[in-house]
Amino acid sequence: MKIALLVSILLQITAAGVALGLTRKTKYNISWVFLSIAFLLMAIRRIIDLIPVYFKELETEMSLIDRILGIVTSVFLLAGVVLIQQLFRYLKRIEDVRFESENKVLQAVMETEERERRQLAKDLHDGLGPLLSNIKMSVSAIDKSTINGFNNDIINNIHTLINESIISLKETSNNLSPHTLESSGLASALNSFIEKINALGGLDISFSNNIENIRFETQTEINIYRVICELFNNTFKHARAEKVSLLIHYSDNRLVAQYFDDGIGFDADSLVNETGMGISNMRSRLKTINGTIEFKRIKPQGMMTNILLKTIPNANNHGKS
Repeated sequence: MKIALLVSILLQITAAGVALGLTRKTKYNISWVFLSIAFLLMAIRRIIDLIPVYFKELETEMSLIDRILGIVTSVFLLAGVVLIQQLFRYLKRIEDVRFESENKVLQAVMETEERERRQLAKDLHDGLGPLLSNIKMSVSAIDKSTINGFNNDIINNIHTLINESIISLKETSNNLSPHTLESSGLASALNSFIEKINALGGLDISFSNNIENIRFETQTEINIYRVICELFNNTFKHARAEKVSLLIHYSDNRLVAQYFDDGIGFDADSLVNETGMGISNMRSRLKTINGTIEFKRIKPQGMMTNILLKTIPNANNHGKS
């Protein structure tokens, strides 16, 4: 009995010490203070239980003190448990602030990236574009009647290269910052992107949606567009697919995008901390607009990607196309 009481006292004192030590970390939250006092009183009660073992004549007094401490301990425990909700609310506020801060940082990074893309696209379009056009006009103004056959071939070749450079410049500028996305919306931008892929051949793509005349917030459209483009990029690089199906549906303030390819797929469970194939970037983009992305392997062959977010149409642009 003595050994059991001594062990119990040691454990209770240890628990009380740990509880009191955490009080500072809880910013002296009143609920945790009450619970710490209760642990301390429980340790004192164990010490009181030990006294009659050595001093039988004090058994009655110790029993009365033990009952009083028991009542006081119960009061502190009850108060601590009731008030600890404040601690949970405090912790939740901290978590919400942390989540909001992370989102703001991610959003700032994404917005900065898009601004840089737009500025670079503008610089290319407004800087190199006119220069190439002037060169083209200068070459076209050359009097070919005074040029022999070989030199004429060179001039024609230069003219062709300039035309290709202008086309390439326009494509690069558009890829950096699709003007269709800004002027006509997500559906039109994706249609334009898919048409370019179809022109290359090798991949059968079907695209259906109900958002032709719906505009969303700029960041929502940009991030969804970038994520879907990244999915196509992954299909080209890794999937060895022949068919791709993209469905975008908007209803009841929920935007759902389903992307399917019949490629070799991959193990979605292994992508919890995956940073390759742009998956980390996709998740980060969707996180800034409170969206989620889920990968699901389809047997015997294929991969399904589901994108989901709650959003509302942009009232200023609703109905534009």
